[in-house]
Amino acid sequence: MGGGLQYLQADATNLEQIADSSLESISALCSIEHFGLGRYGDPIDPMGWEKALLSFERVLKIGGKMYISVPVGQRDKVCFNAHRVYRPQTIIDTLKHCQILEMSYIVGLDTRLCMEYKDGKLHIDEDGLGSIPDMKNWGVTGLFEFEKVGDKKVDSTTAAMDSRFWA
Repeated sequence: MGGGLQYLQADATNLEQIADSSLESISALCSIEHFGLGRYGDPIDPMGWEKALLSFERVLKIGGKMYISVPVGQRDKVCFNAHRVYRPQTIIDTLKHCQILEMSYIVGLDTRLCMEYKDGKLHIDEDGLGSIPDMKNWGVTGLFEFEKVGDKKVDSTTAAMDSRFWA
């Protein structure tokens, strides 16, 4: 294939025409939060966002990278029928076979790094996570980088995070 890019238009909630473990990289920027809300002619499906994430995970090769951006806040919510806002933990916990490599968020022109996987360990900035603004009808843009690790144990952030952030 010569290292070139290929584009395919497909239903992100199933990706049935893409083979398992076949993609080196997948990105979903400012899209997942809209799946299943019907705003753009798609069928109403409260779990559309989760089906899409699991489809992305299924088609990603072991060692492959996934890049995601979604609105993040202190709690999960739906701003019907516009979009969803996610706690970072919701996105991370959905992907059981992917290691979070980095999570940050953007407010205005500033970026705040909250999590980084380096030297075989997940480093968490709890002050950064706790300072994610909880905006009324929108979240700030959360940026996530994952690597598919297959059946290996994923370094989970659940135990490492203070529950006060994820009430």
